[in-house]
Amino acid sequence: MKFLGKSIAPILIVICCCVLAVSCGENREVQCTKLTELVTKGNDLIDSQKNRNDLATTKKLANNLNSTAKQLENLNLTDSNLKEFQQQSVKSFREIGQALGDIGKALEAGNRAPTSREGQEQIQTAQVNIAKAGKRANQAAQSQDTVTEKLIDYCKADR
Repeated sequence: MKFLGKSIAPILIVICCCVLAVSCGENREVQCTKLTELVTKGNDLIDSQKNRNDLATTKKLANNLNSTAKQLENLNLTDSNLKEFQQQSVKSFREIGQALGDIGKALEAGNRAPTSREGQEQIQTAQVNIAKAGKRANQAAQSQDTVTEKLIDYCKADR
């Protein structure tokens, strides 16, 4: 009987600690901070490279944005509004990354075009593809700017 009485107190303490650890997940402010940091990281990537139009930079930026989208997707958020901002941001960064990947392919095709009539047609096709992909990237970036503003406003309400 004495053994049972002495072992109940530590067992209850362990159970209480486990219940507290599981039930006290991250609050909305912490989730806002994590989401905002990743969104800011993606936006900063775009801003730092937006005036560089070379092939290597374009491909690298596309890969980095796809990586950022994956990191965003892996966030475990419980707040429904933050989940919506998360999903929209993942979509925007993926669209921008895909568009930049298409621009990279078109730049590559234009660079490989021979100096002939056929090569001129390939360059014109590449220019059209670059313009289309650029338009898609700009639309996705504008969408992301809107999401970022809404996210910041929503998270400011916590403070």
